[in-house]
Amino acid sequence: MDILLLAIVTYLVIITIGYAIHKYLRIPWMFTVVVFGMILSALGLFKDVMGGANFQLLSKMGMLFFLFTIGIDLELEEIRKLGGYIVAGEILLTLTEGTLIALLLYFGFSQFVSHSFIVAMLCGVAFGTVGEVVLLAILKEFGLEKTRFGQLAMGIGVADDIWEILVLAAIIALPAFTSGVSQNAKWQQLFPIIISLFGVLIATFFLSWAGRYTRHYLEKVQKDSFVIPFLIFMMIFAFVYFGARGFEGMGVVAAIFSGIAVKQVLPEKFVQQYKKPIFFATNIFLGPFFFLSLGGTMSLNALFAYPFLILAIIAISLLSRMVISYLLFHKLLGKRQSLVMG
Repeated sequence: MDILLLAIVTYLVIITIGYAIHKYLRIPWMFTVVVFGMILSALGLFKDVMGGANFQLLSKMGMLFFLFTIGIDLELEEIRKLGGYIVAGEILLTLTEGTLIALLLYFGFSQFVSHSFIVAMLCGVAFGTVGEVVLLAILKEFGLEKTRFGQLAMGIGVADDIWEILVLAAIIALPAFTSGVSQNAKWQQLFPIIISLFGVLIATFFLSWAGRYTRHYLEKVQKDSFVIPFLIFMMIFAFVYFGARGFEGMGVVAAIFSGIAVKQVLPEKFVQQYKKPIFFATNIFLGPFFFLSLGGTMSLNALFAYPFLILAIIAISLLSRMVISYLLFHKLLGKRQSLVMG
């Protein structure tokens, strides 16, 4: 029952401190919960609860359903129009930031990357990805998720997830390429990841194509029918399950694409009918557990141990992304929004 006590304390923090920070600074409540999770971890409070299976399950469900809401908020027609910008932005933003961070790690903190520039580069590229859950919260806070700015930001975020999976695959396979392991062993590590990624993409494209038929059929279903919500949850869990079969991290990408698929399969009236209650349950019930776990995995001691490294990474990330974003998007979004995009 301690998990209920933790929930009560967390909700109390949200409706007091979180409310004040949101009111005066316009910072979404989840940042308060992340910091609260860091404090609990540092003090050793609720350690057993946050390490328990029930808490971890609620946390993971919170993450997955947040990612689902990102997918359902994506407008495919707008994403298609912005496709060139998304691809260019993903490649240039991530590689530029990743290379600069790699140089910092290799020349300034080489012991962290085993004195290897390849490892430093993989770490740098991994740093250069977007946290879509927090991004969506910020976009919703300012009502930007449906704008061209919001769609471009989320589009790059989704491309980031795919890129991140490929980087993780490279990291997993790296020892096989450097320790004389056979070619067969290399493919045994890489093949499931590649199959999972392409399986999720193919399933999404197929359901998008099939949507022209399913929407026509499902239009006949009564608006209050229990079939639709069960269909939505079945699709979410199916995507996450089969996506994670080959590689557990693929569940993150699969959750986003489940939202895209649901939006293509269902008539618009059902999407609008169930989007708000799902987001409510995700945001209010599951969200705090996810953000608590996020803060709980951070070490305050580690943050204070290497302040220069953290400040340097923040400076590199901000400056490199703002410059590249301005060069890429100032004609599309304007000078101010292109800098904010970075």
